[in-house]
Amino acid sequence: MTSTIGVAILAVAAIWLFGSLPARWSGVLLVVTGSVGLASSGDAGGFLLIVLGVALWLGGHLLYRMRRSVWKSALAERLCLVLLPERSEGR
Repeated sequence: MTSTIGVAILAVAAIWLFGSLPARWSGVLLVVTGSVGLASSGDAGGFLLIVLGVALWLGGHLLYRMRRSVWKSALAERLCLVLLPERSEGR
C-alpha cells in the first residue's frame, strides 16, 4: 500500500508540473496495474487502483479540455456528457 501512495504522489507532482499527458498515462498505468493485481491475486485493492486510474485519466482529459478548448478523446467527451450534462453542452 505504501508503494501505491508513493506512485500517487509522483503522479500528482508530474501532473502539476507537466500537465495532462502524465495524468492520462498515469491513469492508464493504474488501471492496468489494478487489473493485473485483481486478476492474479484476487485482492480487492485492485478495484481501488482501477477507480483511481479512471478518475486520473478522465481528469487529465478535463485538464486538456480546459487548456485547449477541444477534447483529446471521444470517449472522454462522451463520459463527461453523461456525468456533467449541464456543464458540457455548448460550452
